Amino acid sequence: MQRAEQIALSERMLNFKDTGVTSMADTPFTNPVSIYTDRDYFERERELFFKKLPLFMGLSSRIPNPGDYFTNDFTGQPILIMRGENGELNAFLNVCRHRGARLMEEPCGQGKRRFSCPYHGWTYDAAGRLVNLPQEDKFGTVDKQKLGLTPLPVAEKYGLIYVRPTPGAPVDIDKMLGGLGPEIGSYGFEKYVNYRTVTMTYDFNWKIVQDTFLEIYHLPVLHRTTVNPLIDSSVYVFDPYDLNLRFAITRRNFENWRSQPREERDVLSQLAIVYMLFPNITFIWQGDHAEAWCAYPDKDNIDKTVIEFTLFAPEPPANDSVRRHWDKNFDIAIATVEKEDFPMSEKLNAGFFTGAQKEVVYGRNEPALQYYHQTLRRAMKGLDY
Repeated sequence: MQRAEQIALSERMLNFKDTGVTSMADTPFTNPVSIYTDRDYFERERELFFKKLPLFMGLSSRIPNPGDYFTNDFTGQPILIMRGENGELNAFLNVCRHRGARLMEEPCGQGKRRFSCPYHGWTYDAAGRLVNLPQEDKFGTVDKQKLGLTPLPVAEKYGLIYVRPTPGAPVDIDKMLGGLGPEIGSYGFEKYVNYRTVTMTYDFNWKIVQDTFLEIYHLPVLHRTTVNPLIDSSVYVFDPYDLNLRFAITRRNFENWRSQPREERDVLSQLAIVYMLFPNITFIWQGDHAEAWCAYPDKDNIDKTVIEFTLFAPEPPANDSVRRHWDKNFDIAIATVEKEDFPMSEKLNAGFFTGAQKEVVYGRNEPALQYYHQTLRRAMKGLDY
């Protein structure tokens, strides 16, 4: 976040504290329960958001060098993302053009110049070109230039990687970020490292992951002894950015800013900043590191979600003491959701199928949550991104 925006945000929060108000919606907002339970609605979400729309896939530092790669199967499309010989970023469907076998089974790898199919050994380079066809003299004459891997639109900027899961128009990251680009770029995420990633599966609709992080109304109850003592839940700032949003939360001692010269305030260390990167990414600035909670709907089950959580550190850990620091942060984040948030989410998701209610109500004190669902409603009518 740029320095001027940090100061402006701190001023807004201090003013909220002084006046006893905070970011609020005009009225409560209701949604039909069917957005969590209806099969047709679910299938349209998967088609619009997880096949056609460019999606955040990680930070550039995940594959810093030529031949580095990672795969992503969570959208329902098998995706292979690799760093080319000249440092360019490439993305392909992870499918051999011979008989459709999955080309790379491993989730990631480094320094790989050739990618060979485990079925018949057809081999591709980091630009997706077919470079070797075993027993070519016996196989027969084919045009290898036409049998390269199927490319996917991919782009990287501000240290972020976006991929469109199906062939289509080029990816415009600035358009996807809706005005958040310069702010995201100011963090220097291109230098951050993927410290640690874990994948988990839960029995609830994929949107509930975003629901979890976009309001702090539940903190004094669900997180009474864990997160709530650390956060001042009376002050928060919500700002929309087209499809995305920013939801800034303060730590308890944020009023120490009053004793600091305005231009010298230590703002970022006192904030947890939740960026909702549409449609499925909760990206959180946590004072000295960042986290991403990536939610993907199961391809068959409307009430099952795969979640990929990654902690990003500003640089590789220099020693065991630094590793222990990041391990502690990682374990705290996981423990909170595994013991409190996500078990509760499974219970409320089950409640949606009981017929107890036809609508879900989001309060005035949940403006970020309201905006997210209003944006989803708008996006279900179609997007051009």
